[in-house]
Amino acid sequence: MNFKKLIKIITNKLVFCFRDLMNNYNERILYIFLNSLRNSSLINKRSNLLTEFKIYPKKPKKLFPVHSYSDNIAIIIQGPIFDRDFLQSSIDWYYDCGIKNIVVSSSEYTKPFKKCTTLTIKKTSQKGLWNENNHLMTIKNALEQIDNDSLVIKTRTDQRIYNELALTGIKSFHNLQISNKTFDNSRLGVISNNSMMIKINNISDHLYIGNCNLLKKMFDIEIRNKEQLFKDLNLNDFKLKIIRDKLKSSFYTELEAEQWFFNSFRKNCLIHNSSEKILINKEDYIKKLNNYLNILVDTIYVIDPEDIDLYWTKSSIDTLPSYYHNGFQNKKTISCLRLTKLNWLALKNDKPFKKRILDFAKNLDENHFLF
Repeated sequence: MNFKKLIKIITNKLVFCFRDLMNNYNERILYIFLNSLRNSSLINKRSNLLTEFKIYPKKPKKLFPVHSYSDNIAIIIQGPIFDRDFLQSSIDWYYDCGIKNIVVSSSEYTKPFKKCTTLTIKKTSQKGLWNENNHLMTIKNALEQIDNDSLVIKTRTDQRIYNELALTGIKSFHNLQISNKTFDNSRLGVISNNSMMIKINNISDHLYIGNCNLLKKMFDIEIRNKEQLFKDLNLNDFKLKIIRDKLKSSFYTELEAEQWFFNSFRKNCLIHNSSEKILINKEDYIKKLNNYLNILVDTIYVIDPEDIDLYWTKSSIDTLPSYYHNGFQNKKTISCLRLTKLNWLALKNDKPFKKRILDFAKNLDENHFLF
């Protein structure tokens, strides 16, 4: 064995030992760092920020003596299986909170989880624009296992709702969300995430709350065929990355999976078909945006992730209002105007707020990030 190789082996061993030693303290070190950051934000007079953080246990335990067994609440946990232990702990947690009807639905084969129904579907041969057809089929499959009169919370395999009071009280809260525009007089609950009010049909599909019969109608659609869609729009089969540049995403109402799903909601779940054309021209944009904002007011309600203590293992997602903002976010937030709970309430109860959105949209130019 030559000298260089020996040095390399010794170095790797030392690094491994050092990292193993640090792993015993990294959580404590991280806590001290975050706490110091919080204190610094309070003490530093030049700081414009206040810092707060939460630390959740891997396996949650009930804190409140509330236990409600309900046959008419179901949770769908849908998506690829990244972490079996995390997912099984989520199932156990929901079960302990009184929700006994839990369905795990994936397009990847997995051995059954305890305390739930485990479904696996074959991956569809037709991928669609993205991977949305697998998403559609796993949701449809799960809904078939649930009674029409049940309330459904549709989550993902990498999410967990930690707030037990939100879980036990979700049925009562949902029943208060009434709409005279939907066929069953109920609203669709959506999560505040990266959705933007000025991008038509851009409703996050990361979490839905709705009556099962409403969600079944929403997802009663055929899988998407990319070639047929391109043909209908007189497009050649070029890279999807170029589509974003060629087509104005503000005016393309079904490009993303969430737009496709919400347009189906507008078509299949409202008393009158209010679905949007796939592609709308610039002249019609303000009128179509106005219609869309009316639908947001009349048919959905928005939940803040903080309200339900939603934890997400996905590292590339941001739920804070700053996600789409630049360095001047506190001076010009209207340019991104995410569909947060607060913005939705303002849209619902403050007429001048809607006018601000429309006035801003009228002045969009080609340098805006939506184009």
